[in-house]
Amino acid sequence: MNVSNLSGISIPNSSPDKTIVTQDIEARLAAIDNAQAKLNQTDTAILESDMQPASAETLAMIAAQQKQVVVTMVSGNPEQAIAIALAQSIEAYGKQLELIQGWTNGGVDMFESALWLMLADLEEGGIQPEEMEDLFQIALMDIMIHPEQYGLESWYAANKTDISHILESTGSGSHGLHESNYDTPEKLAAVTKKLYKGIMDNATMPEGSLLDQVMTDLEGAGGSDALYKQINDNYYDDYGWWANGTSDDLSPMLRLFVLSEVLQNNPQMTQEEVELILTGSLDDIDAYIARTFGLDQLGQPYTALTYLCANSTWQVQDGYTYGDQIDWMGNGIDNSDLVALYTQFPPRELTDEEIEEINRIGDQVKMLQQTLKYWLSICRDEQMAIARNI
Repeated sequence: MNVSNLSGISIPNSSPDKTIVTQDIEARLAAIDNAQAKLNQTDTAILESDMQPASAETLAMIAAQQKQVVVTMVSGNPEQAIAIALAQSIEAYGKQLELIQGWTNGGVDMFESALWLMLADLEEGGIQPEEMEDLFQIALMDIMIHPEQYGLESWYAANKTDISHILESTGSGSHGLHESNYDTPEKLAAVTKKLYKGIMDNATMPEGSLLDQVMTDLEGAGGSDALYKQINDNYYDDYGWWANGTSDDLSPMLRLFVLSEVLQNNPQMTQEEVELILTGSLDDIDAYIARTFGLDQLGQPYTALTYLCANSTWQVQDGYTYGDQIDWMGNGIDNSDLVALYTQFPPRELTDEEIEEINRIGDQVKMLQQTLKYWLSICRDEQMAIARNI
């Protein structure tokens, strides 16, 4: 709905109902007063925002306040239809602001946005057997960033060591056999199956949540038995080995580590470049890394692998009969390193196009603020007229 046209909406005239008691009128006027007070707070926020550069965070806060004004006015009266229309307008630009914030603020918001994007990419064309490991990584990382959303706080605390090893040693390009409890495909498959069943038995998954969607996809692909079989029977297949050059894809966790290091040194990345790291082919990622960062210490063009190893705790282990493998230095990925990955995920600077979009939304916010003032004034006049005619 175009908020610029809302001021032209007229509220239907309702004949005073003789059964309306004074208390009802007073309650309606009190609701209008409450809404007006909230609107006055929003006015102050808008004035303050005019004194500084456009901010998605500030506009999102203002949008939330405007929505509260509308919620206060929702009732069974004629104003309800207008309230719903206004709420839809606020919801629309609120979602736009959330999207911009999710991809630029860094931290958990950006990390979660990346998980959703990688899930959508995996779902395109259906889930292939070798993609089940990548899907399960997304489930584990979603639980890692907010176990409380799924009632899994205790479960996660008890299983986070296993989770860190499965994130390190399964998934596209991530295969590698390291510590003694995780040094065969059978052991990794068994631990993965145990974690899978633990999630299914203990999680409360709200419909439409990220975890719900991932586990639904995995169940549709054969569930824990199919995931166990994939790891146990196909662990040495080409898709799992990045360091020896046979994999043409990367696991979600490796993509996030690569993106984190690239953002740290190139926060001017565009949204398209961010999405390239998260969903693009390995060849395209390597080409982007070489264009952006040039040559490594040996005078060779950087690849995603050499850049990641040069700038993080990842390394390539060689000399194994099953080929070189990517490895996190130490006894598995320490939980504190995983926490740092999502809590300290680097922000991305706003592009010129995003700044223009924020400014456009800011104009919408101010326009709707004037519409809300006009609407509350009409609502008050209507209630006063009804009161005079009782």
